[in-house]
Amino acid sequence: MNKLRTFLGALVLTAFAAAPAHAADVYETLKADPQFSLLTRMIEANDLKFRYTQGTITVFAPTDAALAAQPGGVDDMLSGENPSVKENARALLLYQIVTGRHTPETLRGQVTEATTLQRGKVRIDGTRDPIRYGGEFGANVAGAAITASNGNIVPIDALPIPVFDETTPPPL
Repeated sequence: MNKLRTFLGALVLTAFAAAPAHAADVYETLKADPQFSLLTRMIEANDLKFRYTQGTITVFAPTDAALAAQPGGVDDMLSGENPSVKENARALLLYQIVTGRHTPETLRGQVTEATTLQRGKVRIDGTRDPIRYGGEFGANVAGAAITASNGNIVPIDALPIPVFDETTPPPL
């Protein structure tokens, strides 16, 4: 009887050891990394967690140091109470997310135009050193990509802000 228990116990342990480990999605990976604590608070305050858990994405993620240096600060984006501030915060957060898996290595040496989850285009200039995400009010890549189950996180040194072409009328 003891041999049977030992065998069954070993079988159960082997099954658990062979099971794949739970791979963290982009949101869980951001939340677990202390350099993105302000960003995850902004995501939560603006009800966007689901955007970081679905699809294959790359987040160009401003670090806490980048957000702390933001002119005017980001405190208003952390509460989620004011509807117009929330709408603007959501637009900024969605501008940082592009479809597909990108890393500094795959972007280096070329200019890439990617579609953001804000539904606009962003220019990623891999011919510059450091790589530039966005235009005049963009941000520079500030570290290696961090892999998550559904995409990558690329640390950046500022909060990128989209610039819209004023000569093109907005869609109706």
